[in-house]
Amino acid sequence: MLVLIPGLLCDDRLWSSQIAGLQTRADIVVADITRQSTISEMADDILRRSPGRFALAGFSLGSQVALQIMSVAGERVERLALLSATRGGLPPAVGTAIQRAVNVIETRGLDEYLEQAFPTYVAVSNLGDAGLKRSFFDMAHSVGRDAGLRQMRALLALATPFPNLHKISCPTVVIGGREDRRTTPHANEELAREIPGSRLVMVDGAAHFTPLEQPEIVTDVLRRWLAA
Repeated sequence: MLVLIPGLLCDDRLWSSQIAGLQTRADIVVADITRQSTISEMADDILRRSPGRFALAGFSLGSQVALQIMSVAGERVERLALLSATRGGLPPAVGTAIQRAVNVIETRGLDEYLEQAFPTYVAVSNLGDAGLKRSFFDMAHSVGRDAGLRQMRALLALATPFPNLHKISCPTVVIGGREDRRTTPHANEELAREIPGSRLVMVDGAAHFTPLEQPEIVTDVLRRWLAA
């Protein structure tokens, strides 16, 4: 089984291209991380619902949940993919941006936040992509304001990097967007250096939302990762 964990204000549509491209290679389940209040609760719920052994891919917030799973039950994960990921904890600028997002959502509404956020999450070349923006908004509306706020507060509570990343021994790929201003290329490189034998893939023409901005590239990387 392959468990896919979405990111902040995202649902299974984040992974639509990857599901279509990988469904003949694995039984795929998209985790629901909209009902819990902490990263640990999200990880525990996924572990309860997963088989004894499984492959795991997490995007952004989902990557932090994946690293929490590795810290408490890493022996159950056969292979690991981390997309738009850090070592754990928030860089100061990202923490400030998320706290500002909480304030905007609470005072001016979800749509005001989404309008402000979209340009910061995608590559410059994708700013005019109406379909991409519609997916960004549709996912957020489906997840909803309250769940989004819970997810943001869960991220803000993640104060420090995950320990013992050097103990991860399963095949691991770290995927980042070369234009990501949130989870920067440096953050992806730093994470990959800490996981022995991991493969780092930087995607051109993408910022934070690699699975939606460059779906074919990300699907191909994950296909190779599953087959390795």
